[in-house]
Amino acid sequence: MEQREQMVAFWLVPARAERDFFASLIDLLALRFNAPRFEPHVTLFGGDDINPAGAEQVLVNATQGSRIELQVERIAFSSEYTKTLFVQFRRSKEAEALSQAFCEASGSSRDYKLDPHLSLAYADLPVHEKKEIAHSLELPFESVTFDAVKVITGHASTSGPDDVASWRVLAERRLPR
Repeated sequence: MEQREQMVAFWLVPARAERDFFASLIDLLALRFNAPRFEPHVTLFGGDDINPAGAEQVLVNATQGSRIELQVERIAFSSEYTKTLFVQFRRSKEAEALSQAFCEASGSSRDYKLDPHLSLAYADLPVHEKKEIAHSLELPFESVTFDAVKVITGHASTSGPDDVASWRVLAERRLPR
């Protein structure tokens, strides 16, 4: 079996109602496009220079704040595999501060710019199909509350279903009200 470089990432996870909605939509799109299923999340920070053994302590050290609410900006698509279809959120001081806290606590040298989005599908689709789907989807809410942070590990790059299948949760921390 090929050894691959590993990464660690810190995910902001939606509260139950929104998480259930997004999980159902992700599952529906995965079934429709024979694409991988994955947990709804916004990546706050990540990199291949973070030690997985110390990641849980980084999680504890960096998550001192409360729940985060992000305003939905739009549903969009791109040519990037991990942003095939996604919900783009407006920038948030709270989310940016938490992202920066993970960067500092992890000791990573990576220059990371938070792009708050929640992916809905990872698939290779024609542009016209992505555009059609993005324009047809409507969310039943204007903002999303995030009440947990997870630290995960997996392959250093995500370019296909095997990479998504490599993701493993190392730890989780709830954010207080």
